Amino acid sequence: MKIVSIRTKIISIVFIFLGLISTAFIIYSIVTTADLKKLRLDGIERLVEYETEKVNKVIAGLERAAIFYVLGSNVGFELAVGNPSERLVLEFTKSFIFAVGGGYWYEPYAYNSNQLRAGFYAFHDKKENSVQMDETFFMDEYDYHNKNWYLEIKEKLEEPYQVVWTKPYVDDSGTFSLMTTAGSGIFDEEGKLVAISTIDWEIDGIIRELMEIRPTRNSFVLLSVPDQDYIISGAHININTGDSIKSLSFDIKASSFTLNGINYLTFGRYMDNGWYLTIQIPEKEIFEEVDRRNRRYSIIIAVTLILTLLNAYLFIFKFVNKPIKRLTNDVSRIALGNLDAKINVKSRDELGILASTFNKVTGDLKQSIEENAKEREEKKRISTELEVANKIQCSMLPNVFPAFPDRNEIDLFASMSAARNVGGDFYDFFFVDRDNIALVIADVSGKGIPSALYMVVAKTIIKEACTAAAVCDAAASCAKKNPFDVIGSVNEKLCENNESSMFVTAIVGILNIPTGKFSYINAGHNPPIVRRNGRFEYIKNEPCLVLGFMENAKYNQYEITLEKGDILYMYTDGVTEAMNEKKEIFGEEKLMDTLKNCRLHSPKDILLAVKNDVDNFSNGAEQADDITMLCLKMIDNKEIRIEADISKLDELFKFINTELEKYGYSSISINEINVAVEEIFVNIVKYAYDEKGGKVSVSIYGEDKTFIRFEDTGKPYNPLVQKEPNLEKDILKRNIGGLGIYLVKRIMDTVEYWRSNGKNILLISKSA
Repeated sequence: MKIVSIRTKIISIVFIFLGLISTAFIIYSIVTTADLKKLRLDGIERLVEYETEKVNKVIAGLERAAIFYVLGSNVGFELAVGNPSERLVLEFTKSFIFAVGGGYWYEPYAYNSNQLRAGFYAFHDKKENSVQMDETFFMDEYDYHNKNWYLEIKEKLEEPYQVVWTKPYVDDSGTFSLMTTAGSGIFDEEGKLVAISTIDWEIDGIIRELMEIRPTRNSFVLLSVPDQDYIISGAHININTGDSIKSLSFDIKASSFTLNGINYLTFGRYMDNGWYLTIQIPEKEIFEEVDRRNRRYSIIIAVTLILTLLNAYLFIFKFVNKPIKRLTNDVSRIALGNLDAKINVKSRDELGILASTFNKVTGDLKQSIEENAKEREEKKRISTELEVANKIQCSMLPNVFPAFPDRNEIDLFASMSAARNVGGDFYDFFFVDRDNIALVIADVSGKGIPSALYMVVAKTIIKEACTAAAVCDAAASCAKKNPFDVIGSVNEKLCENNESSMFVTAIVGILNIPTGKFSYINAGHNPPIVRRNGRFEYIKNEPCLVLGFMENAKYNQYEITLEKGDILYMYTDGVTEAMNEKKEIFGEEKLMDTLKNCRLHSPKDILLAVKNDVDNFSNGAEQADDITMLCLKMIDNKEIRIEADISKLDELFKFINTELEKYGYSSISINEINVAVEEIFVNIVKYAYDEKGGKVSVSIYGEDKTFIRFEDTGKPYNPLVQKEPNLEKDILKRNIGGLGIYLVKRIMDTVEYWRSNGKNILLISKSA
């Protein structure tokens, strides 16, 4: 057989790669151009989405304001203490900074049987920098019943809490600017429309901001209302407010069109109130920079890679080819039976490691031949000792499940399947106090009775150290203990009189159940596995030195946080190193595949599934090591933990509404609950945390009657002690505040507050 030198192979590989690179760059120039164009288009689409979402947040706030007016009016009518409309209008308008003004407009004779028209309207007076009532709207001369905005809203109202937007119009009663109005209906018990609540929005500023969007020099922006065939504004083209969309020479919803001989691409998005924002950009301007930059970068990258490959060849020849040739010559002498021969390769790389390995293997082989006879004589005795060790080990492990039936925060299961010829694995779990549970899994070095006895000693020392830490923690004169303190004392005790030089690989950790924080030390053990966010993953921190090997050893403590529903899985190497008849090991990858198929199982089912897969893989091969596993699951509750920030309201609403829809709540009830949730959350942000930030936990449970629980660690604050507002008192003489929590009490069935363990807790409920 013809032998090809490594040098020839390296040269051939380099030239093959040069040919492949040349071909790749031809494809690269085509593919990257398409990718960059797509990125450019995606960027423009995200710009349109971003601008519309900014407007949508204002729209959503105004719609909630209109509904809030209706809720406030309904509460006022229920009180039967005169007419609260004027007071509600004035106070509500102060709360909505985006609105120009807002108010109530009654149907003919609905407010007073002797009065045709009645309206209550408050507005933001920009000159006085205050909110004032507009007294002119109390006069019969203002015939709002025949105003376009009133008729437009009234015509579209069909049910309570429905919000209707008017076509943009120029306000002729004060601001003389472009406006739009959001309105909602107030109905009596018979479902008859009594009045409408309105929120006015001055949109000149929003329009100016949208019209400034110009991704390229010749692009233009169009804002319209397609359902009403109405153009609000068009930048950089001859279009006026109020023009018909049909008058345009192009289709605003088409993805592309040609205008004045130029091909345009259109990017559009609807807003929540039916407006449609489009940006029209010349196609040539979008991609001209992409094409130029792609060609330039392709040339630079091609030249750089070619030079890199040439330099790589020179280094490979010098640092790989020569040492391999020397290694081959030395190994040939060993192959002839000369076990005293040494390989003289001193490089600090894989070749140097391989040379050291060969030297060690030859020495070990020589020694193994001499000791082989002695091992056969000892084998029978060792087997007997190991059986005794395994029985001792099994009797030492907790094996009653469920382990803690009175604790519903966690589910825990553990198992140890002893091999016939080995022993030394163990696990343990126990509460060190009410909130903290110690978790231990370990593997003693060696085999036979010594390892089994050493396991008993190690298990006892670890438990005593954890228990001592808990007792010490309860004493006023003792500092707080943690796994770092426990492991240090355990290692020192195991090193004492350890003439057999045995050691223990272990994971020792303490789980704080209320916070989910698991503090642990990995003393040379297999990495634990955690399921978070539905995915299992290895937690591969750098392991520390094994226990009992060296006094004053340094140990690093790590910490992970387990959320509700998360799973912690720990095991010994008997799982991953299980072998079949072909001497193939089960391995970490197969273990991970098994766990992925168990993502919704209980800890007991997970351990049974892993053991079953290991047995199937082994296919009858003798078990070489103990298979020990411990699995803990944090019980899942329907809870969300968010920042105490007003901007997180939408995330909170999404969480609450998703659960309410499962329980079959009506849209009216959901709106009322959302008002209560918003009021309580805003109070926590403003008063419990003084708007300095923090965390708020919100949980929801129940079906026929739903409970929503708020928890925060801010300063003590009980909103229920606020005095209820005196709605009979003149609004100008009444103190501001208290109306929001008063509405919460009226809307919800129950509202309770208490403080426990440094937390404010507020619980509300409402029947479906």
